[in-house]
Amino acid sequence: MRNLILLILGMAIGAIGAANIVNALRQRDAYPRGLMNVMQYHYVAMRGDVRLNRCAVNTPQHLAILRELAGGIETAVYAGDIPEPPFHEYDQRLRAALDAVPADTTSTDCAALAPALNRIGAACDACHRQYR
Repeated sequence: MRNLILLILGMAIGAIGAANIVNALRQRDAYPRGLMNVMQYHYVAMRGDVRLNRCAVNTPQHLAILRELAGGIETAVYAGDIPEPPFHEYDQRLRAALDAVPADTTSTDCAALAPALNRIGAACDACHRQYR
């Protein structure tokens, strides 16, 4: 009976310890994941605006936010460390794709914005294939 109680107690303590370790590992990656989630939101919103031909409404704001957030990807993922050369290349591709989109997008530019959004999505997908 005493061995059974010790076994149950040991399993409970082990489960609590494992949960704490998993939580600590999840919090370590919270900032990069949050940054990627916010970037995904703005990218999807821009893509929706293009599909509905409403580029003049919110697209310039989404584009400005994406450009701002793209500048912080390297520091979010590497936090002061030197990034790997392939990661730096993917980061540069994304920035180049974002910079290729004109900042003063109007409703008449929706058709011209679609290929730029495809390049932005391709830059994101290429990096995610490598680093996920």
